[in-house]
Amino acid sequence: MLSHQKQAFRSYCKKHKHLYRIFSRWFERRTNRALRQNRRLWGIDNNLVVFSAFSMRSYNDNPKYICEALHRMRPQTCMVWLFRDVEAARAKYAIPGYVRCVEWKTPMSNFYLGRARVIVDNWQKPDWLRLERDQIYLFSPHHDRSLKSGGFLKKDRLYNRLVESRASMATVGSDFNKRFLRMAAHFKGPYLDVGLPRNDILVRNNPWDEDHIRKALGIGAGTRVLLFAPTYRDAESRKGNRQNVALDIHHALDVLEQTTQARWVCLYRAHYLSLGLNMDQTPTSPRLMDVTDYPEMAELLRVSDALISDYSCTAGDFALRGKPIWLYVADIDEYTRTSRELYVNPLDTPYWCARTPSELDTLIRRTTPEKARENCREILGYYKAHETGNASEAAARYICSKLD
Repeated sequence: MLSHQKQAFRSYCKKHKHLYRIFSRWFERRTNRALRQNRRLWGIDNNLVVFSAFSMRSYNDNPKYICEALHRMRPQTCMVWLFRDVEAARAKYAIPGYVRCVEWKTPMSNFYLGRARVIVDNWQKPDWLRLERDQIYLFSPHHDRSLKSGGFLKKDRLYNRLVESRASMATVGSDFNKRFLRMAAHFKGPYLDVGLPRNDILVRNNPWDEDHIRKALGIGAGTRVLLFAPTYRDAESRKGNRQNVALDIHHALDVLEQTTQARWVCLYRAHYLSLGLNMDQTPTSPRLMDVTDYPEMAELLRVSDALISDYSCTAGDFALRGKPIWLYVADIDEYTRTSRELYVNPLDTPYWCARTPSELDTLIRRTTPEKARENCREILGYYKAHETGNASEAAARYICSKLD
């Protein structure tokens, strides 16, 4: 189905929800019948692994790093990626030639899902999908130190079934996430307790990685990088609005430059579910770079010297860098009332939090490299984090053991 046809169908479904529910039930029965038929006719392929990321939207995050490590370890493996729009994915991401791209919700995707020995994704699969006992589902969640609620913890959404609760294995990088997965996904283990594959690049801290990423972004040597990465607001997304930025980024850069006596630029990135950020403060300024479409968030964290976020799990990942983290939570009351409940209130954690611009200025001026490193150690200790830097290889070895 063409992209404009999909958009027209979604718009029609929003106006006629009762028809959409009827269609969904019909599609669920048809798809699971197709999966059973494929298994019965062709059997399970012990050399086939099917990947997806962010509900078939992208080629990135943990599944990407697992896929690439698996290819290095076992190049004969047949690897299939599912996408909502194959052509758009190929245009945006550097997808290797050994990856077979397949459009989601087609007979071909049913063929591969029905026959795959191993299925890998990062959250979350449709709740109607049925997997057989001889299929392995490796769940590598895109969050590990989440402040927001999700899954069964969300009060405004009914989860009748959640495929993640029946996953064969989950990769985790902290004791905190083990508790979260038990509550949010009803996952009962076991865990691959080695960290998140996407965080390997942050733990290994290879200078070549940083030089390569800075060159790709066009950031010169000697320029420091502030990453501004707020999470999305459910309320604004439901209304079809772009997310308003209630923070003067130029002023924050001025304070940073005055404090550090160095030149700074800001990379700003909208959440993948967000419709974008309303940057009313001269978004074309050379000091601001929109990196929403940059394919890999972990690479942006790798080159950043400081982070401003809010309720995103990005902050928990960036703590691995030992760099300054400031959470700007001016709308925390409105956020919890209109968007999402919080699993953990950031004001009750070691994070440095500001509720007003003046508080953020004070935090920035008081921050030193030594204080930032100590604060990151406190944050990681709060989560009981245990990232190894070898999570990609560990996950690939686990898959190899199931294929062999």
